Amino acid sequence: MIVHRQVTEEMNAFISTLPGVFDAIEASDEVRDAFIFAAWRNVAGEQVFERTMPLLVEERRLVIAVSDKTWKRNLETLASQLLFKLNAALGKPLVDFIEFRISASDIAPAANKSDDLDEESAPPVEIAVSARAIRSDELRATVLKAAANCLSRQK
Repeated sequence: MIVHRQVTEEMNAFISTLPGVFDAIEASDEVRDAFIFAAWRNVAGEQVFERTMPLLVEERRLVIAVSDKTWKRNLETLASQLLFKLNAALGKPLVDFIEFRISASDIAPAANKSDDLDEESAPPVEIAVSARAIRSDELRATVLKAAANCLSRQK
């Protein structure tokens, strides 16, 4: 937990330097994309990032792979908030639109493990995003599983 908090603090410190870096250098498209991808990880949070993967930036459109249609649909409802946070983290509006594409093969293997929650019983993205405020990884996972179980019983 302490290591995770330290990594998060280091990532936040890195992200906060991005506006100055962009102003100081004439960044290539590859460098710009790498900064956008790093900012995406920070903005999305661990729960969302585990089920997504930035693929490319094309004409100011960030394309994000998602693991399934449920995540795609729910992230599309949060796209404007994520876009605002992303550009704020970058210090300038480098992205005009976020497109979510279903491509489970592009997601890290940890996101596709079935020992977690399956697609049908996974809690809505809004709950996963809100759960980021819970500092304890174990407590966060317990809350998410409880929410998923409660919602699956209501179906």
